[in-house]
Amino acid sequence: MSDEFHGELEAELHAQLRRAAGEPPYDQVDWDALARRIHVAALGRRVVAAQRRWWEHAALWTRAAIPLAVAAGIAAVALIALERTTTDSTAPGGTLIEAVTGAASDQDVAVSMVGQPTTETFAAEVLAQ
Repeated sequence: MSDEFHGELEAELHAQLRRAAGEPPYDQVDWDALARRIHVAALGRRVVAAQRRWWEHAALWTRAAIPLAVAAGIAAVALIALERTTTDSTAPGGTLIEAVTGAASDQDVAVSMVGQPTTETFAAEVLAQ
């Protein structure tokens, strides 16, 4: 910890703390004993944490994991339902599941997202260059 203060607010806070609590008793503190107590407390927590079983560690994640798993399941069901409602005539390129799994080529995915190129889009692209 540093005794340096930067800025007027910190100096003002420092002065108010000194008035309220007085000077800290630096000379009366057994710093070695304090360090030993901190070290023992830290080791004790590590030993307690190491004695946990795997299911206790997994139980700590249930609060976040269960809602995420439910959301992923709902999204998967929605994607599958969406894929079943589209017909081959409406999807000339790669489908969403094919794009995600890598079964569709990049061009098929681009065509399915943007649509088939027309003479107007081609002319606009040429004129833009």
